[in-house]
Amino acid sequence: MLRMNRISVKITAGVLAFVLLLAVVTSLLVARGFDQAKQAAVQRSADSLQTQSRDTLIQLTAQEAQLYDLELQQAARVTKVAADFMAQAHASGTAVDWSAVPNVVYQSSQLTLSDNGLLYYDANPKRRTEILHIGGITPNAVTDQRLRDSAALEDLFPSLLAQTETGVGIYFQGPQLTFRYYPVRGLPELELQNGAAEAAQTMRIDDFAVAPNNNPERKTVWLSPYLDDAGQGLLISADTPIYYDDEFQGFIGIDVSLSRLIERLNQLKPTENSFAFLMDSNGLIIAVPQAGAVKLASRTLTEQEQASNGLLGTALTDINPELASMMESSPTSASDALEVTLNGQPVLITHASLPDLGWTLSIVIPLTEVTAESQNVARSIEADAVATVRNTLLIMVLFFVGAALVTIWLSQRFLARPIAEMLGGVRAITAGDLNVSVPVTSNDEFGELAASFNQMTDELNRRTHELAQTSAELQLKETQVKVAALEERQRLARELHDSVSQALYGIALGARTAQTQLERDPAKLAEPLDYILSLAEAGLSEMRALIFELRPESLQNEGLVAALTKQSDALRTRYKLDLVTHFDPEPDIPLKAKEALYRIAQEAMHNIAKHAHATRVELSLRTSDGKLTLEIRDNGKGFEAAREYPGHLGLKSMPERAAQIGGRFHIESAPGTGTTITVQLIK
Repeated sequence: MLRMNRISVKITAGVLAFVLLLAVVTSLLVARGFDQAKQAAVQRSADSLQTQSRDTLIQLTAQEAQLYDLELQQAARVTKVAADFMAQAHASGTAVDWSAVPNVVYQSSQLTLSDNGLLYYDANPKRRTEILHIGGITPNAVTDQRLRDSAALEDLFPSLLAQTETGVGIYFQGPQLTFRYYPVRGLPELELQNGAAEAAQTMRIDDFAVAPNNNPERKTVWLSPYLDDAGQGLLISADTPIYYDDEFQGFIGIDVSLSRLIERLNQLKPTENSFAFLMDSNGLIIAVPQAGAVKLASRTLTEQEQASNGLLGTALTDINPELASMMESSPTSASDALEVTLNGQPVLITHASLPDLGWTLSIVIPLTEVTAESQNVARSIEADAVATVRNTLLIMVLFFVGAALVTIWLSQRFLARPIAEMLGGVRAITAGDLNVSVPVTSNDEFGELAASFNQMTDELNRRTHELAQTSAELQLKETQVKVAALEERQRLARELHDSVSQALYGIALGARTAQTQLERDPAKLAEPLDYILSLAEAGLSEMRALIFELRPESLQNEGLVAALTKQSDALRTRYKLDLVTHFDPEPDIPLKAKEALYRIAQEAMHNIAKHAHATRVELSLRTSDGKLTLEIRDNGKGFEAAREYPGHLGLKSMPERAAQIGGRFHIESAPGTGTTITVQLIK
């Protein structure tokens, strides 16, 4: 039986009243205003879509042109950086000893002449750049100078090439056509196989577009597109001249992949049958997708033109004179759009210039695809008009009945039931059941409340378990502390027995001797008194060291240097050792680190006194280059450091203490050579 609480009843009544009012108002508005709005909506939609599409495409073309311009200018900019770098390096007069740098060619004697005498090249398999020099030009001092000057480009080329998205190679070429290229692609073998090395024998630097006679303005020169014979596909190159004062020294060039550029153009498709193409300032085609080449020509392409680079470098006037004439009459200094007929189909051509290069990016879009959406909107509105007017009243009636039933069900399902489940969970928590869980059945506030409730019970459970675990750990810690305290008392008892008790016994024995000498021969009284005094001083030093160990705050208040001083004084007095100390000022390290270093030194000196039979001990604490070094060195009998010594816990505890503070522990010893213990800590 359906049961509703008071909140559900109020919400259901309010929703039904709203639905009824909404149905009446909606029916009146739809019946009265739909006919008037239909025609105006269709017309405005068609006009707006066509205008917006045109403006959007013009803006898209301008943005893409700017992106292409920035990308190509970035590629050209890296050549300028490299050229300026060589000029500045020469002006500085700094000489680099390249002989100390492996795998760098800096003189012509490092080059190998090919068997046919056509090419000097770097045959080192570990070379970082390709070095080529025409076999017909004998290397001389000029060649060596250019190799030395360009050797610095070995490190510069990789970082410059990485700054470009479409760059595939960067190179230097000197006046004698000495060629340094990055990255390594096996160019010597390719040049010899494809005949390029033989053809280069007649080349002269003055014939290059970047040479002074062809480029007096010393600008970066863009070359015509070409198909790379090294397998890099379609390329276009930018060359920047290098001048030492007014003397031409060659140029820096970069190869830009037109294949990647064309691939990006192919992705620039605002509509299904649109395409884009790129022209230089002379109207020559720089890049066009293969599918777009057929549409651009408006005719069947020849077999040569169908190749991947068939239209590259060809003037648009030779491909489609009519289109070229119309585009020439349209301004290209700013973004623009042109409606023309291409292949018998009306198209919209938007074009924008690449401002720095003077090139032009154009996008061709069939006009039917531009207006297709508006036609679809018109047909959709017309179809919806008939259906909406016919079905509105019927839907409103059905909606009213359905809304009433759905509202009642929703209020019960998503309001009354979650409240009841939440109430049951609260009661279970009150009764002490922390394992209760409320089902999360929705993503609304009730769902969040149920999830928060479950999270709260989980947190209570977790905290309860943590408290139980913490209690057990505290009990274990308490037991461990008691055991540690017992062990420490036993150790102190041993220390008191071994040091202070023996000192007191010696003092008593010396006093009796002094008493006897006083009665027999007072003149010999000084010797037993000196003995008593030395034993008292030794006992005092031992007692101070033990008291220091019993007061943990002493290490923090007095410092590590003071602690080590007291420990060394006690050892020196007690065992009559030649103990030399070298302490730098108090180090600025945590108390935990000071305590660990003190315990390591204490254990090491204890071992020296008990086992080493040493006569001299050196204890030092030095700070250098941000590192703190504790060193204990003795001239005792030594031992085999690599062996295991069961029962000697000190040898195990010292490296453990060093590891706990992030230090590095090292022990060096051998039979008959003494022992050196070093602990190094990075401050």
